[in-house]
Amino acid sequence: MGDVKQVLKFYQEQINSELDLFFDEKISRVKHISPHALDLMRCLKEFNLRDAKRIRPILLIFGYKCIKPSKNDSELVRAALAAELMESFLLVHDDIIDNDDFRRKKPTLHKVYEKKFEKFKDKADIGKSIALIGGDILATLGSEVLLSTKFKDNLKVKALARFNRVVVNTAFGQVLDVISELDPDISEKDIARIHELKTAKYTIEGPLHIGAILAGANNKQLNKLSAYAIPLGLAFQLQDDILGVFGDASRIGKPVGSDIREGKKTLLILKAMEKSNLKDRFTIKRALGSNSLTKVQIERVRDIIIKSGSLDYSKNLAKQLAERSKSEIKKSKFRSEGKQFLVGIADYIIGRDL
Repeated sequence: MGDVKQVLKFYQEQINSELDLFFDEKISRVKHISPHALDLMRCLKEFNLRDAKRIRPILLIFGYKCIKPSKNDSELVRAALAAELMESFLLVHDDIIDNDDFRRKKPTLHKVYEKKFEKFKDKADIGKSIALIGGDILATLGSEVLLSTKFKDNLKVKALARFNRVVVNTAFGQVLDVISELDPDISEKDIARIHELKTAKYTIEGPLHIGAILAGANNKQLNKLSAYAIPLGLAFQLQDDILGVFGDASRIGKPVGSDIREGKKTLLILKAMEKSNLKDRFTIKRALGSNSLTKVQIERVRDIIIKSGSLDYSKNLAKQLAERSKSEIKKSKFRSEGKQFLVGIADYIIGRDL
């Protein structure tokens, strides 16, 4: 775990430095358009440079290193920005959908712009509209930075095609997630499908595939990366859901209990409902989707999740999925540098603190 943290720190610094330079280029490019274009690009820079683990771009780097050694890490780090910009664009739109106020311990982009136009009656709509546009810009910049690298043209085109497929799959996952809040009969299988599309494919599989494609990976190698990535992505989301209810708000960067407030039917909630008595189920239903959710209600839901065995169920399932991922990568024929990191990052993801 210690080695993984050192690797993460090393590449986090490189990615942050490259992001800084990248956005300075874009800021310089839009100066002549208008002060509003300049302001938006500066806000996008601030949003992207907030404190973050940079797991997705680092996975892109090690997707490449699984296939071949990197002769030019600076070019690979620049390509890795594509995964970070993809994440940022999806987060900006996700925050609008979920009506979240905070992202990475600071106001969400739509809240930043709501504040800028606070004198106007429809400030909330203005904030969301500009944030939507900002997200669109980030999506385009993600593909732009990938095409600006010096990898072979045919590999860049393949990588860009995979980038686009990840975005579409994630969008479908988001649709299923929104609709799931309306479905009273959602199953564990339905939740797993949402997690696969919305999290596993863009958090783990997509970045690994893009990096591996730039290294010239064949379909057999990409399939082996998928066998590792999908279970780990599911475990990642399960751990995220646990942190969302039981974590420390100062560490996860958004209010604890926001999933409950938004009415999300996570596996934690589903299993708690299945295993609880009528009174406890009513308590959960009352809290789920409540705009006036109190700390007392959150504590009650937490207690029900624990005593029903739902928390242990999610923890154990996450561990089993992570072990499956590690088993797949250990028996692969990838380069040892890539394999060692992927085994370590699986332990890191499951070991994230509450």
